[in-house]
Amino acid sequence: MNRRHLLRAAGIAGITGAAVGGFGSSAQAAARAEPVDVANATTPQDFGAVADGVADDTGPIQKAIDAQRERKNKIVYFPPGTYRITKTVVVPDVESAGDGHFNRLVLAGAGTMGSRTSIIDVDFDGTAMEVQAPLAAVRGLAFVAPPSLKKTVGLRINRDPGAVPPNTDDMDATVTECTFIEFYTAVRQVGRGLVFTNNLVAVGDVGLEISWPTSGVGGDGVHVLPYGMRKWLIEGNHFHSMGTAIITSGADAHNFRGAVIANNILDIGKRLFSGSIINSTFAGNVVENGTGGAIVSVTTGGTNLTFTGNILGGGDPGGGARPPHAIEFRPEAKAQHVTITGNGFNWIEGSPVYFGGPASEVTVSANTFENWNLLKEERWSALRINGDVAGVAVMGNAFGDNPVETSPPVRVIGKLTGSTIVGNTFENTAGVLYAETVGDGNYIERRGPGANKHELTASKNAALVVRATTTGTPDVGSDAYGSFVAASDQAAGAGPGVKGGVRVVPANESGAAAVELLCATNSTNGVAALRVDINGLVPTADNARDVGSAEKRVRTVYAHSLQLATVAAADLPEPKAGAVAMVHDAADNPVLAISDGKGWRHLPLGARI
Repeated sequence: MNRRHLLRAAGIAGITGAAVGGFGSSAQAAARAEPVDVANATTPQDFGAVADGVADDTGPIQKAIDAQRERKNKIVYFPPGTYRITKTVVVPDVESAGDGHFNRLVLAGAGTMGSRTSIIDVDFDGTAMEVQAPLAAVRGLAFVAPPSLKKTVGLRINRDPGAVPPNTDDMDATVTECTFIEFYTAVRQVGRGLVFTNNLVAVGDVGLEISWPTSGVGGDGVHVLPYGMRKWLIEGNHFHSMGTAIITSGADAHNFRGAVIANNILDIGKRLFSGSIINSTFAGNVVENGTGGAIVSVTTGGTNLTFTGNILGGGDPGGGARPPHAIEFRPEAKAQHVTITGNGFNWIEGSPVYFGGPASEVTVSANTFENWNLLKEERWSALRINGDVAGVAVMGNAFGDNPVETSPPVRVIGKLTGSTIVGNTFENTAGVLYAETVGDGNYIERRGPGANKHELTASKNAALVVRATTTGTPDVGSDAYGSFVAASDQAAGAGPGVKGGVRVVPANESGAAAVELLCATNSTNGVAALRVDINGLVPTADNARDVGSAEKRVRTVYAHSLQLATVAAADLPEPKAGAVAMVHDAADNPVLAISDGKGWRHLPLGARI
């Protein structure tokens, strides 16, 4: 090992372990079995690169890559400097040549997300590097392009469709701790599998574009569609002043699945994600100053998605840009089995959560909504669904003020069935829900100026079931089945204690239930109960309760007067023995009438008492 090799080995020793860590479990096992010989890494300087930002280093970079075909460890290291290139550098796919180990090449620089030390200066309108080798890794390089060009791509990651066999779907590339500045598209990935972590992508139109090959797909089962388009870890990246951070494209994009899009930051940009996606999660992402479209726009797909712990919004009055929606499902998407929980939405022009079509099996819970409907239009709500809704749960959200006071935070442009809307906080005069039709099986809490109103909807057999869980023989009269009471905590005035309500208690040891209607007395603030059980209506201590109206009423009596309503003779029912009624006689005086089962007979009244 000569002096130059020794210095180079010391410079790249820190990056080698992490670089080979992206190879997969088999490569990691091999690395543990045999130490990596970093002395066999190549540099562009080995082939004449100057790295001064003036000389054309395209040829030396390509030679340094090609030289790794005959070496074991497959590492090209870029010492600090600016490497000007004038045409595309290619990392070839040589699996068909019987040297598949080449496909684990690592291109490593000395930079990080925030430092540009090993710079690839792209001095043309095209693709800087085309990575055709699967399992390749790019780390610590800063790619810089001239501004305002429409064809610039930092990395194009796709296998050679002319290889035999092509296996164009099998990529599994790693891009980490890199920087991409001024590219129209920073990274374009074609095929399955990508680790894209801790990168800085700034001042461009598209950060990461993912698509499926149009030909040359090999394998079967989970290697082909619909399951082939999987394995995406997009985490910890900083997208700055970007049009769209992540997009999926192509006719097969609706199969994009198995993605973890987490802990990314987008500031002064338009959208975090646009495209098709299923079976994936968005977690811990922060978007400030989003504009130009929905921050997350699901164009097709839409099933089995989770959004949690994200902060999505535009700029405050001093920040400028504001998006129409934070999370949007376009009408072509199938919004089903979606969970939106624990997110913060703010500074949104329209509806923070917007479904452009029907939705089912959706949970929206524990989110905060602030400064939404900035357009001040009645049609926008915190959650808007343009279509029929089934099995949706909206629970525990904090809906901030709607500038349109009469517009509720949940708006359904269709029929609502089998859904739950409870435990939310909001401020408006129209309640929590607007729906064109409220169908069966809903449980809705409508908070108003008085007590909360719980509404159950069904065409028949609607009931609120309180199920007792006590064990053993119930105590007669004990509150074993649940109560609905109105109580006061006032120290003065009405005073403390129960003022009224309903109790359901055991009436005997078998547990037969009695219903007690509770009401505080007028003077002593005690509570009297009118009981209904198998024995009938049992009045309270004053021995009298009226049932019915003033004209037609029945009074349950224990030593009290009996009062019968007077009816016309023509209105008497069919005679039944023992029936009693009050009728008018020929002189229009009320008299008592008794039936013997064959007819009605009046009894003359005696002298006045």
